[in-house]
Amino acid sequence: MAYQQMGPASGQMEYVEDVVTKVRGRFGNLIGAKESEIGLVHCTKAGEQIAIDAVDDIKMGGGIVTNDLHFSGSLHNLMGLQATGRKVTVVKAENWQVPTEKMLAAIDDSTALVVLSLVSNVNGHIENMAEITQKAHRHGALVYADFIQAAGTMPLDIRALGVDMAACSTYKWLFGVFGAGFVYVRQDLQGKRLRDRLFPGRVDYNYTPWTETADPSQPDWITQANSDATRYQPGHVNYMGYCAAYEGLQFLESMGVETIWKKALGLNQRLHHGLDPEKYTCISPHMQQSAILCYMPKDRADLRTKLEAAKITITHIGNRIRISPAVYNTEADIDALLHVLNS
Repeated sequence: MAYQQMGPASGQMEYVEDVVTKVRGRFGNLIGAKESEIGLVHCTKAGEQIAIDAVDDIKMGGGIVTNDLHFSGSLHNLMGLQATGRKVTVVKAENWQVPTEKMLAAIDDSTALVVLSLVSNVNGHIENMAEITQKAHRHGALVYADFIQAAGTMPLDIRALGVDMAACSTYKWLFGVFGAGFVYVRQDLQGKRLRDRLFPGRVDYNYTPWTETADPSQPDWITQANSDATRYQPGHVNYMGYCAAYEGLQFLESMGVETIWKKALGLNQRLHHGLDPEKYTCISPHMQQSAILCYMPKDRADLRTKLEAAKITITHIGNRIRISPAVYNTEADIDALLHVLNS
């Protein structure tokens, strides 16, 4: 913030440069990727769009496969593509989960791209990514994962998942802000099946009066394309936002993601076992692994008002409530929530 307000003096520029230099590697360590496979994008959907824009390079005229537990904003984008003529297959969930066999059945030789949320923001449903990516690859398709609901809250090994591309914003579990995110692109895909859309960098002018001595062996405009995942960056990024993410990633390293994950799962179990099952139907199929719990209340009348009066914030979505305990929550927080929900 001091750098934004007062400029580069007093070590402020050095700190920002340190962040920009190291934040990609720090995030790569979190998910098991190389720094060269990480780029900076302004949000999760921006990373997903890089994958979508490459569909015809992956397979000319190819289709996209997803399901209805994927992020609704992404589904809206895919419906727009469908309206323009692109084949988009949306597999529907059964009892709030998508059977892996249904996803596998939707992938065939016409599929170019599979687009899924590793952990659904709807109810914490976790995709069987390893099996899905194996099927997709057998048909020549690539797989993109939205992992905003997973990065920072559960152990991740991007190699074991087998996905080709992934993205997440930092404002969820990475203690960042809106307008800053990460994209992962497998090294061997960069600039090939996932073509360059932007060409970040700067041009050097190789002619007078821009330079006193032109190099005749070089063209008038000398450019150098990025050779790693920074090739997908838009140019200047939200530097303040990445300062926040940098500190958040440092905190995650100091705490240990597995410790944070087990803490959230323990709080979820306390909540689930304490909640009156006659009043709330759980629709989260993977509560033993996901930090997200979702319920359908039998009676929603005055529930929001009661929670606000108790100064408790959860997410209300249509006919559902979603609870996502984090490392900073306590058993006392869960007990206070249970008191309101069961009353």
